Amino acid sequence: MKTQTIKGGKNVKAAPKVDAKTENKKQRRERLVAERELAATELKRLRGQMQTEIEHDADEGDPDIYEREKLLAVIRTLEDKMESLDYAMKALDNGQYGICERCGSEIGAERLKAMPGTTLCVKCKAATEKILKRGFTQE
Repeated sequence: MKTQTIKGGKNVKAAPKVDAKTENKKQRRERLVAERELAATELKRLRGQMQTEIEHDADEGDPDIYEREKLLAVIRTLEDKMESLDYAMKALDNGQYGICERCGSEIGAERLKAMPGTTLCVKCKAATEKILKRGFTQE
């Protein structure tokens, strides 16, 4: 398996390059695992950065605090990504990977390639975002 260099100069396994339309269950699992390992490695690096002490400055809008808040947002995004990849692997085991949870149709191969942890097809994701944008919740 090929490796990929991430920020900080560390090499990690790269997600295998396969045709999303013809990949089998084993290839999908390998891709999901590789994506998760990449996210976990980056998460570990970012959490290490959070361990450094910052000097508290009385000035409002201290750049160190602002950067730390941005770092926390990136960490949360990576945690969400890992959670969605774990969920995707469970769906793969149950034979539901690539099936939209809202309408039951097949999620496009290119969408799965770009967002392997997705659970909604493009149409349902757009509809969900439209509903959320308006302030409504689905029941």
